[in-house]
Amino acid sequence: MRRTRAWTLIDTRIWVLALRAPLYEAGSHLADLGSRSAEIVREALGRDVVLFSPQLIAEIHHVTTSRARPRLPRAMVRDYLRQILGRRNARYRPVSRARLEEALALAAESGIHIWDYLVALPCRERLDRIVTMDPHYRHPHFRGLARVDNPLGLWASEGQPLG
Repeated sequence: MRRTRAWTLIDTRIWVLALRAPLYEAGSHLADLGSRSAEIVREALGRDVVLFSPQLIAEIHHVTTSRARPRLPRAMVRDYLRQILGRRNARYRPVSRARLEEALALAAESGIHIWDYLVALPCRERLDRIVTMDPHYRHPHFRGLARVDNPLGLWASEGQPLG
């Protein structure tokens, strides 16, 4: 029997925690979240088709190189993203005009930032699972796109403290 892979989108904060895992103080809450995030990413890359939108790539790059401290070197993040996007099971989905219009409408309706929609909507045609800790993804708009999983068990948007 042929194995079917899940088409998975991993949200920004999980990627950022995974990338920064080696920088967190051993034994700290952040080290635990980083280690668990890195395992989530490893498992998805080994098992699933992993989806990327332009907004997701931009957010991963921006947060790791400009917002989170200490900042990761831009060249390192660029090389990491290139390596991940070059994998056979990685899929890049550009934003179509229709998806942009949909993101604008849904953001106006829900009050949720447009960039959350721009992360997920380009992938909607083949999207089984969203892995996130962002509470915005609990909204019916996102739950209607795919199963929303939070394996870390902590709901916190980018910029909110992690405990």
